[in-house]
Amino acid sequence: MIRLFLLLVVLSVSAPAAAVEAFLAGPVPSGSLEVKLVPTEAATPGTLRLVTFGVPFPRGSITAAGLATLRVMKDGSEIPAHVRELTPWRHRLNPALDGTSVRVARVQIRYSFAGTAPETVTVSWGGAPRQNDVPSLEPVRNGWHTASSGSFIAADNVQEPDVLAVLPASWLSLGALRGSRNLPFDASNTEGRDNPATNAAIQHWSGHTEADRAMKNNFYASINQDDARVTAANQCRYKTEYEPWLYDRASTMFALYVRSGFAGALREAVRASDFYTDHVNTSGHFDMRNGDTKYVYAENLAYRYWLTGDDSALDRLAAIVSAHDGFNEAWTPSMGFWTERHVAYKLLANQVAYELLGGNHAARVGTIVSRLVSHQNGANGQIPQPAGYVDGGLYHFGSQHDGDWASGSLGASSWMSVLIVDAMLRAYSTSEDPAIADFVRRMGNFLRASTVLTAAHTYSNHAGALALPRYAMLWNGSNGQINDADVEHSLDVATGLAWAHYFAELLGQHDPRLAETAEDLYFTYDEGVNFWIRPNGPASGLPAYRTSPWRKFSWEHRVSGGMGWAMQATITVDPVFANGFD
Repeated sequence: MIRLFLLLVVLSVSAPAAAVEAFLAGPVPSGSLEVKLVPTEAATPGTLRLVTFGVPFPRGSITAAGLATLRVMKDGSEIPAHVRELTPWRHRLNPALDGTSVRVARVQIRYSFAGTAPETVTVSWGGAPRQNDVPSLEPVRNGWHTASSGSFIAADNVQEPDVLAVLPASWLSLGALRGSRNLPFDASNTEGRDNPATNAAIQHWSGHTEADRAMKNNFYASINQDDARVTAANQCRYKTEYEPWLYDRASTMFALYVRSGFAGALREAVRASDFYTDHVNTSGHFDMRNGDTKYVYAENLAYRYWLTGDDSALDRLAAIVSAHDGFNEAWTPSMGFWTERHVAYKLLANQVAYELLGGNHAARVGTIVSRLVSHQNGANGQIPQPAGYVDGGLYHFGSQHDGDWASGSLGASSWMSVLIVDAMLRAYSTSEDPAIADFVRRMGNFLRASTVLTAAHTYSNHAGALALPRYAMLWNGSNGQINDADVEHSLDVATGLAWAHYFAELLGQHDPRLAETAEDLYFTYDEGVNFWIRPNGPASGLPAYRTSPWRKFSWEHRVSGGMGWAMQATITVDPVFANGFD
């Protein structure tokens, strides 16, 4: 059955494809975008409102000087605008590419709505110069207000823009914000929550679009807009409990916006990021879980800054980066605590700081990357590699990983390793370092070996065996820890394998098992989506789109948006499918 599903969603070819799509989207030196301006309740019709937003560009599209051609038009007339570079494209290894083109431009206008409905303006560049330039930037938060409806009330003191500027998902998906590309939602996946009875009756969606549907529908559950009948006891307590924020809840909502272009996703992402920043203390820790750096994130700050132009988004950036300084990513056999998750968030925080600010963050990123590559290579001989050794994992002792496998045994976690892959992708976007490409490829070998085919899983709607990524695998391929609930990490691990497949092709080291195992794990996830839909739940006060635990929304969907693009960037799955589990 798994193979039948794969034949439906993967185009097979007679031989591995030689061409691989470039990691970064190509430059767009001239063009235009339709930007939808969505008024909130604070934008009174007939009154000029301050609107500030970011326009991201693929690398090499436009220079800072070239922004003189960026114009905002409405019905053929130019709207006076302040336009300046917000962030340049940086490059850690090639000075010729460092700072020479605009990554995000900040645009500020004043706009009056005829009514309460969204209206559209056109942003164009690369043509005639702007005639109505506004030289000075007005404080961005002059166009913000206190959220007082829906997910936050006035007492929460969460701030949001009066007007949301919504860019096309097709443009956002080119990857200028995240650093890596993804596929936008298909046109049939509209903004509203899907009918759970309808979705429960659809066993499989084409390609990888079932994950898109689940991302949207679980988003509504996570902000307590699944169904009005869901009781308070069964709602997500994101204002008072730390658990829903693990894996960066706000960034996951931004990821939904980037792939969908949904105004509601953008609004909730900005709100969540503002709430999160309000709860980051001066030491850089999330005050609901003070001292625990696996709750310390910089990524959502960058998205808020780039999409709204809000300078205050970066107020806690330095503290967040420094909060990770106490964790030593350079593994040794004698050190204490060490996990892939903690080093992933340290690398991600430093990489985001480099993208935003440049400077000495480049050296910090380079150091962390080189230490991870060294670890994968055996940590300067500290990790023996006898016969039977499975290459690719960042092996460490169970005693260093909270005892999640035998204390004296070297092992690694599959799904935590995907968090490192995700951070490495961002580091690759501003370096194109072949060492990172090979690191991700080799990590795919570990993730493939970590995956087993078993009937011991929690999806009772599927009677047969499913691909399952073991929580932990030892250096020789044996079990470190395996649980029937490990199927809940099938989507994130599939995504890590998809990127390993991409880089294997990019490096000319074709390994069809990577793509095959990725698709097998996606099939597991596909089965799981139906398992978690409960159409009759609201009648009993329960969400129809179950998300348990609440952090699963983020562990699945923050890292997985690029899976579809990575799998289609080159078609390399052989026409006869071999077993991906050997």
